[in-house]
Amino acid sequence: MQTAVQNKPLLTDPLETLMQGCLENNLASQEQLYRYCYPQLIGICQRYAGDMDGAGIIFNNAMLRVFKYLPTYRARDKGMGWIRTIVVNCCLDHVKEKNKFKESEVKGGHEESISIAADVFHRISVKEIQRHIQQMPKATAVVFNLFVYEGFTHRQIAAELGIAEGTSKWHVNEARKLLKAKLDPEKL
Repeated sequence: MQTAVQNKPLLTDPLETLMQGCLENNLASQEQLYRYCYPQLIGICQRYAGDMDGAGIIFNNAMLRVFKYLPTYRARDKGMGWIRTIVVNCCLDHVKEKNKFKESEVKGGHEESISIAADVFHRISVKEIQRHIQQMPKATAVVFNLFVYEGFTHRQIAAELGIAEGTSKWHVNEARKLLKAKLDPEKL
């Protein structure tokens, strides 16, 4: 007697295996996917929320979206990138809900681009840099995070936040100026 071979793909990536379990409504897989993603993505949420309570809310909302839209997921081998995109979008939704970006936040005209000497970053920790970013005005910190950490262009930032490209550029430059003042004050 011959048995039929199922046409299921072999899943060797733990993330793909967890996602497949979630598609089959396996609650244990959902919990494991949540725990698998948490250490890698909670930092992104914290950059935009500013504290762990807000970061937890953003992360929970993002994972709910992941579970909701998982049946539409098609990009094999890019699972964490897909989930990361959802997390960043939830961060943006959180920021837009909490802050109204206004063109009036731009206090100056076009200034020359500020740069920070590379050796400065070798003397301090990433956590210290992130702490300084969190102390910036919220709009400036958000735009800087999108530009530096997420790799958004000024055009994309402007479209996402409903601001002008020039405003986005101003916020990035202002963030650099603030960081330079904190990290490299003798070279100002």
